Amino acid sequence: MIAAASAALLFTSTAAQAGNAHFIASQTSVSQSGTALTVKFKEAGLESGSTETIQVSAHLDATYSCVNGGKKVPSDPKKTTVSGDFQQSGTFTAAKNGNLLGSLSVTGPAASSVLDCPPGQRATLVAAAWSSITIDDLTSGAHLEL
Repeated sequence: MIAAASAALLFTSTAAQAGNAHFIASQTSVSQSGTALTVKFKEAGLESGSTETIQVSAHLDATYSCVNGGKKVPSDPKKTTVSGDFQQSGTFTAAKNGNLLGSLSVTGPAASSVLDCPPGQRATLVAAAWSSITIDDLTSGAHLEL
């Protein structure tokens, strides 16, 4: 009976040391270059040395067009729009202080993979907008909407 009570107490104190896992919004940032979205983040309240699976999810609306050799859009351009949800995940290890710093990038499709242009023209990204950006720790359950 005493052994069972001691084991329960040990489990409770270990869980309490880990704290409440959460992303720190003021130390989480988002940047975009073309169809690449990069999220840099900090998560706190984790157990020292814990391995966490982090996932970034976002919605992309992108427009691609054929552009001629003079970098001009023809008067009757061939265009296509991509609208979809994308995600990327990775595994990270918390530091001794229970904090985790990391970065993940989500990338939309390359222009050449979504648009077939006539000879003398090439597929080019015209516009890209990311929305509904979230970051989740699939291990601890921490979540942040950006």
